[in-house]
Amino acid sequence: MQQNRVFFSPTQGRLDFRDVVVSMFDFIHDEPNAHYRVIIGTDSKEGKVRSPVQVFVTALIVHRVGSGGRYFWCRTFRREMGGIRDKIYQEALFSLRTSQALIEEMENFPGNHLSNYRVEIHVDVGTNGPTRTMIREVVGMIESMGFVAKIKPDSFGASQVAHRHT
Repeated sequence: MQQNRVFFSPTQGRLDFRDVVVSMFDFIHDEPNAHYRVIIGTDSKEGKVRSPVQVFVTALIVHRVGSGGRYFWCRTFRREMGGIRDKIYQEALFSLRTSQALIEEMENFPGNHLSNYRVEIHVDVGTNGPTRTMIREVVGMIESMGFVAKIKPDSFGASQVAHRHT
């Protein structure tokens, strides 16, 4: 479960999941009248530890539109995946689990501000390349869970922020 995972912040270092949520609330509280986006994206690549593994990085981002943001990331290792389809679905599932954990954790904070925002899940698929045939499937899966799905070129949470740490 994501609540037990260790996240990292470029400015705050190592944090547990609850501290990530507290930091997000603090960031929003600094400028409560600003417009915010809550974004979650996962990227992966093949790692070369002792045996082939797939490295997954999930980024959780709170973006103050027009004025920067904060992000947090965690890394997970899995046995090497079969093909591109398996990797994309696993990335989407990591993002969905993190999104669900975020919503559950937000319920522990009375008067939380994040409940006013729909969570965006950024997936690393686009209209060019081998993932183009998967767009409807992956977007449909995410939207059926009540989240907003973004694909390339609008999926910077996965393709740039999470990618930075894979």
